[in-house]
Formats: sequence, structure tokens, C-alpha cells
Amino acid sequence: MDLIGTTIAALPMPPLPLMVNRTDKTGKQVAGYANTHHVLQQAVVHAMRRDCKKENMVRQVKQVQLTNVFMVTFRDPSQTPEVLYREATSFTRQYLHSFMPDRSVPDARFAPYDEIHTSTYYNNPLVRSSCEHLAGLMYYNEAGVRSYDEVLVDLKTLPFSTLLTKYRDVHIARGVEEENDKIHQIVELAE
Repeated sequence: MDLIGTTIAALPMPPLPLMVNRTDKTGKQVAGYANTHHVLQQAVVHAMRRDCKKENMVRQVKQVQLTNVFMVTFRDPSQTPEVLYREATSFTRQYLHSFMPDRSVPDARFAPYDEIHTSTYYNNPLVRSSCEHLAGLMYYNEAGVRSYDEVLVDLKTLPFSTLLTKYRDVHIARGVEEENDKIHQIVELAE
């Protein structure tokens, strides 16, 4: 499970609200949201269980390509938080599909930006996950100058729209070469 956690922690995009249907206590179908990082964790587990070298290689190559394209747009300092959200949801949808290239994939829909952009750590569990994931990326970038908890405290009151710009800033600070090296290291670990 450590490998799976490492893979999820290294993802360039925040956990996003994926629309899902759930059954409530009365048996009625109700709409809700799932954390995309949790869904991706399960996709990694299933890929590992299938243990198909050819399928894994195709997926890994596709994921590196997707990530490279995503980072070009996501690193653009002129992009608004709404555009960053749209890019992150599009990337996540394609990334999820990379785990099932020969299978039909249900339509992946996300919460509308207007529904989430003002949410914070304190009023939305998905934004809480984004804060925690971003704090980990920032802590890594700062090489331990501040503790993880100190980084997290600074993020807790920020709206999701601001968190998206902070994700962008983290990726700009890392640079393209470091991001690509990190992606290739993770692919090698997974093999």
C-alpha cells in the first residue's frame, strides 16, 4: 500500500469532486461526490492485481504524456482559477481512462466550478483533502523549511479557487525537468 500512497501523493492535480450516485438509508439513489484521489487509488490497486505488463506499459506511457500536456497549460500564470479547474478535471478524466483503455468508461463528471470555488478546508471534505495534498507538495518543495502542519495551517482558510493557483505556483517552482524526473521515477517504481 505504500507504493499506492506514494503514487497518489505525487499526482500533480488536487483531489477533485467526482459526481457519483449513492444509495441512501431508504434505498433511494442520491447524487453526491467522491474524492478522485480515492478513485485513482482503487484504479492503481486494480491495475496491480491485473498484473499485465503490456497494459501497464501502455498506461504508464499514456500517463506521462497526459501529465506533460497538462503541466504546460496548468503552469501558465495567466490562467484563471476557473480555467485551472477545467484543465484539472479534463486531465483527471483522461488519467482515469488510462487505467481502462480497452474498456468502456462511464462518463466522469465533476462538480461545477461555481459550486466549489469558495469552499474551504472547514466546510468541504474534498477541499480538506486538497489542502492536505497541497501541503504535502509545498512541504516537499520547501525541503522542510516549515513543518507540514505549519504549511497546512496557512492553507486552511483559503478558498478552493486560491488553492488551485497555489497548486500552479508549486508546479512552476518545481520546473519541467524535476516534474518529468519525478514522473519517470514513479513509473519505474511501479514496474
